[in-house]
Amino acid sequence: MTQYLPLFLKGMAVTCAATVLAGSVSLAIGTLLGIASCNRLTHPALFIPIKIFTFIAKGIPAYVQILIAYFIVPSILNIDIPAFFAACSALAFCSAGYTTEIIRSGINAVPNGQWDACITLGYPVAATIKRIIAPQALRVITPALFGELEQLVKSSSLLATIGVTELTRTGMNIISRELNPIPVYLAIAAAYLLFSALLTLIALYMEKRLSHGRN
Repeated sequence: MTQYLPLFLKGMAVTCAATVLAGSVSLAIGTLLGIASCNRLTHPALFIPIKIFTFIAKGIPAYVQILIAYFIVPSILNIDIPAFFAACSALAFCSAGYTTEIIRSGINAVPNGQWDACITLGYPVAATIKRIIAPQALRVITPALFGELEQLVKSSSLLATIGVTELTRTGMNIISRELNPIPVYLAIAAAYLLFSALLTLIALYMEKRLSHGRN
């Protein structure tokens, strides 16, 4: 395992890169659609398409979405998409469905009186969301958002199915050379536990900070 440590670190870096890229896109899409579909701002012209999007994104397994993004989409568009970006796009699409629902539920959890007070005071909608609604919603959705991010880290192992040399694929390559799977699989499991532990600590820190701000 010491001999293959550089390969493992490289695989972990690819896993981190995939998680950050897919997570950032998912958060951006989910925030936009979550705000647009909340009870106080939703419109039938937007609500129905957003519901269809979340239904598709959550209903199709991430593995199937990766296969579609890597094999079907390039053939339809007649373009070449690198495996890494195809897989990250699929993971972002899948995760965005869950993130949209998390953001929407968090905003809906804020009492209507907060909206009414801002309207009475003449606050613009953008300022209302940024300064009043979003900070309160963030306290509610922080655990769920980090839970989705943790799930995204684990889902990144699916990149191995299309040849991306992230952590899991790196371990599979080492096993094919050394024919000794036990220490390799244990190392992979330990690496994912490390990722999970780091995210848990960050989530606890964020919850503490937000709780302190409320107090």
